Amino acid sequence: MAIMGSMATGGAAHAEDSKVRWRASGSFPAAHSTSVAMQTFKTEVARLSNGTIRVDLFPDNVLGGAMEQVDQVRTNQIQMAWGSLGFFDKLVPAFGAAVLPFSATSAEQAACEMDGPFTEYLASRAAEKGILLLGMGSIGARHVTNNVRPIKTVDDIKGLKIRTLPGEAWLQTFKALGANPTPVDINELYQALQQRVVDGQENPYDNMLQRKFDEVQKYLSNTGHFFDWAGYIVNKEAFESLSPAQQSAVKEAVAIAVKKQRELSAKANAAAREGLIKAGMQYDEIPAAELARFRAATQPVYKAMRASLGDPVMDVAEAAIKRCQ
Repeated sequence: MAIMGSMATGGAAHAEDSKVRWRASGSFPAAHSTSVAMQTFKTEVARLSNGTIRVDLFPDNVLGGAMEQVDQVRTNQIQMAWGSLGFFDKLVPAFGAAVLPFSATSAEQAACEMDGPFTEYLASRAAEKGILLLGMGSIGARHVTNNVRPIKTVDDIKGLKIRTLPGEAWLQTFKALGANPTPVDINELYQALQQRVVDGQENPYDNMLQRKFDEVQKYLSNTGHFFDWAGYIVNKEAFESLSPAQQSAVKEAVAIAVKKQRELSAKANAAAREGLIKAGMQYDEIPAAELARFRAATQPVYKAMRASLGDPVMDVAEAAIKRCQ
């Protein structure tokens, strides 16, 4: 489990602390593991703060699209947000190094890479932009769906117009694979797929199932091109206005929530693939030898990301990948 800063050890906040009310926004549906974890956070931070911190939750883009939420938390219109780092990297470019193509072949390897010095480095860069990265939830491996043809080989993805996140790693990776990456906000994606604005999309299995993409997509494959992460971020000014005891309560509540989220995510993604197949999607398993060709095709992305993000962050990211191989 990744939690930035030392976890609280000093007990609950004091009843005489000033009462605060935060708004927290996310782009995932209420039933998604990242949002369920926020319910845990809400309960735990109220308990640990002696009722002095109240959090109102707004999942599923209620307060605006994912990119709008990034700006809202930066300007303290909302005090907390949770979502894929692929949306936050416009504010904190270093976040782009958290999602590199085919860096891991299992959830355990991906967690090994993320937890520790790498996330601590990302948190330090986020703080420079006025936000604090307090925890890192696992969204899981991302896979490609489309309506044109089954993806069984690396050549099958060429020419497809694939909706991606706007993050640099997404754009570079799908260009390297010969696809046409097209950023679309998640709250507009179902309609974009339905109207054939894009041929396909890429997401973890559970997000596909919850958003009912099986209704507007036919072909599903296990590309596993990224292991994606959900950042739990707070506005730095809002956090620093809390008492030390309240700050500790927030950190501890995030730690509890992230631990639960990772457990829920692993179970949800395993079940969701079968759910998509039962719903009628055609699933094509890509063998390991062919996935190695995908990996080879995207190696230039690492050089491009280094040129874009700079040596310091990529040195830390690639050291984490090497350590966990």
